[in-house]
Amino acid sequence: MPFSDIVAVSGLLLTLTTFMFNLAWSALNEALAQDEYQKGSQSRKRSRDKVLGAFYWRALPLTCAFTALFYVNLPAAVRIVRSSTLDLWDFDIDRTLYVMVVMALLAFALVNGALALRLLRKWHKLR
Repeated sequence: MPFSDIVAVSGLLLTLTTFMFNLAWSALNEALAQDEYQKGSQSRKRSRDKVLGAFYWRALPLTCAFTALFYVNLPAAVRIVRSSTLDLWDFDIDRTLYVMVVMALLAFALVNGALALRLLRKWHKLR
């Protein structure tokens, strides 16, 4: 498989997982906005369930997806960076885009991991 095909597939997977993140964003934001100082055990239980559901069904799968995509693409990106020289006027666009896609995957994995941790902290405060 030519390298440009690998770049295209990696870019497509990044686009799909980013689209999934955009779909899940409203539920994640709603769960994070739950009031921690609610009165009544029933309302706190509903809030805990909402936060835990957002963690298990949105934040955790997205974090795993972005982390797995990053991990799978990392060795090739490291090989590219190790074998490349910095040249501002004559560089291989395919290899450069590939490394940028891998860095974007890392950024999304870290953002989703931070969201998952915030959801767990919110759930713990609602107990």
